[in-house]
Order: sequence, then structure tokens, then C-alpha cells
Amino acid sequence: MDYERAVETAPPGWRHFTMSDLDRLPAAVRDHELARIPDAERELLAAGDRDVIERVLRACFWTLIYHLEPERWDALATAEPIHPGLFAVLPTAPARVLEIGAGSGRLSAHLAVRYASLIATEPSAGLRRLLRRRFTDIHVVAAWAEALPFQNAWSQLTAACGLLGPDTTALHELERVTADGGEIVLISPEQPEWFTANGWQRLSLDPLPVPPHDDWIDAFFGPLDPPHELVARRNARPTAD
Repeated sequence: MDYERAVETAPPGWRHFTMSDLDRLPAAVRDHELARIPDAERELLAAGDRDVIERVLRACFWTLIYHLEPERWDALATAEPIHPGLFAVLPTAPARVLEIGAGSGRLSAHLAVRYASLIATEPSAGLRRLLRRRFTDIHVVAAWAEALPFQNAWSQLTAACGLLGPDTTALHELERVTADGGEIVLISPEQPEWFTANGWQRLSLDPLPVPPHDDWIDAFFGPLDPPHELVARRNARPTAD
């Protein structure tokens, strides 16, 4: 998610965090986040500008959740299950499956029972611990979507849920690691209209009722929206000259 969109769409729970929480992030994660801040705002941030502090906390909200309070993310993911109708369009028998940004395993739980070979990437150490505890047969790797540690054309199905939008760097990485003719499937992507405008197929199902959950989840994350659509495309790797 780009910086301005992250600022605009931050849930109410951004107020839960302060600038000291940014210092609690792992150094590489903190540097990754600070690099997203425009130079002009970075100068104002160093000067303690209150409006810029609010914008930065809004922009970093999801990263702070993933890395500092993964149990909150897990509660949200449980309250927003993926629509089961989406799985009907997944390919039936890819030999190698790669999940990007697996979180606490909302999508992993479905992929693990469908496919024999699944690798899940997740940059948050706390979420990786949840994944490894729940899915002992899944190989879990620390990685950002923008820099995947896999060889070209390794995966025959590359999938993600609630993670990616029109970020060309990350999407190029997904294309790089996906085999020619393999499938790239993004469940509940940001700005799905961008994908359809760029040739991706889109499936949108009627939302299912939100399951019973604790009231604090709505107060913290805002209105719930369980994933009920996806975009997909068959990867076509460029031929060598």
C-alpha cells in the first residue's frame, strides 16, 4: 500500500500507537517503513510536527500490528474468514505453491489441505511463530513481497490474501518467481479495479455474514469485510531474445 493511501485508510486503532512504538520495530522493518515517508515529511517528523506524527502513525499502522501485536491481527483474520466460493477457481494440482504474506494462516489453512508442497512467506517474526505452531508441515520463510528469496519460475501457483495492490515492484517479483503458465491469485487485493484494467480476471461474490466476534475488533479495526473477491492471471514469462 502506498504511503498516502495508508494514511487515508488507517483504522481507528492507529491511536493505540505512539512514535516510541516505531522504535520497538526490528531495525530492518523500521528502516523499511521510514523509507516510505516523503522527504519533506521526514524533516517535519524530526522536528516533532504533530500533524506529521499522526500521518506517520496512520501509514505505519498495519506494520505496527503485524510486528508488535500479531495476536490482534490474528483475531481480525479469524473474524474475517475467506469466502469458500473463491477456492473453486484455484488450480487443482500445482506441484509447487507459494503464499506471499501469510500472516497467521488464514489462507494457509486452505492451501495446506489442497496442495502437498506449500511455502509461506511472512516478514513478521510474531506471525511466523503463529504459522509454525499451527502448520508444522508448511515451510515458513521470512521475506517481503518486494524481495522474494526464490529462483525464477519456481512456483506454479503464487497466492496472497489481503496484501497486495498495484505495487509494480512486488507484482514483478510475483511474476518472476511464477512459472510460465502458472497462476497468480490475489484474494481481496487493494484497488481491484486497477487489476481488471490491466488484464486480470476478477471474481466477486456476495459477502457472507460476519461471524460472531468480540466488539473490540470493530472498534479497533473498523467495519469488518471478510474477503469475498479475487483477481487472477496466468503468468506469461517474457521469451529471451
